[in-house]
Amino acid sequence: MKSKLQLIPVLLVASAVALPAMADPVEPTVKELTVPKAMRLLQSQGYHDFRKIKVERDEHEIEIEARNADGQEVEVEMDLFSGKVLAVERD
Repeated sequence: MKSKLQLIPVLLVASAVALPAMADPVEPTVKELTVPKAMRLLQSQGYHDFRKIKVERDEHEIEIEARNADGQEVEVEMDLFSGKVLAVERD
């Protein structure tokens, strides 16, 4: 009986550790931009001729190679969630 009583704290700790792992995953409250939506946002700002689109989830960015309104080749970095243009570099 004594050995069964000694198992109770071990079982309690094990269940406390395992329960959070079985919880429902938390859904992000802010959705990522889709690539088509990012392109539409940039088109509304005069960008066109999209060449390369790269989603960098670990950096929360979308990198896009395109042409600006003046026809210059540029690389645009956008925030993955807000769509805000973070940087524009001429190629």
